[in-house]
Amino acid sequence: MTQVLLVAHGELAPAMKNSVEMIFGEVPFFTAISFYKEEGLEAISTKIEQAIITTDEPIFIFADLFCGTPYNASCAVAMKYPNREIEIVSGMSLPLVLEVVTTVQTVCLRDMADLVMTFSNETVKRFSLDAIDDDDEL
Repeated sequence: MTQVLLVAHGELAPAMKNSVEMIFGEVPFFTAISFYKEEGLEAISTKIEQAIITTDEPIFIFADLFCGTPYNASCAVAMKYPNREIEIVSGMSLPLVLEVVTTVQTVCLRDMADLVMTFSNETVKRFSLDAIDDDDEL
């Protein structure tokens, strides 16, 4: 089974995992990795690498920000293991992490990354008063 690493600034990754577990129950195939302001690239890279070397399973890394330190460290670690199945996606949000939970056991790693990328367009919505008819109740 694919292992999922949630990698983010501050306490976002453990909070995201806790939120997922409120909905789905325990997700032992998820690992939350925090990056703190007093740490550098090397510290978070070490955390990511330690999580990767503990399994032979494919790894899906979900980072919070594109080109942020957690994302950059994930990419650097993945480059050290070119023969491993590793996918890295940025833009972690609760709806997208929930999508990962529902697909991780049924699709291959690459397809899961593709599904998350496709689903990401459906998760951000904008409210507009113009979309409400005058007859609609609020």
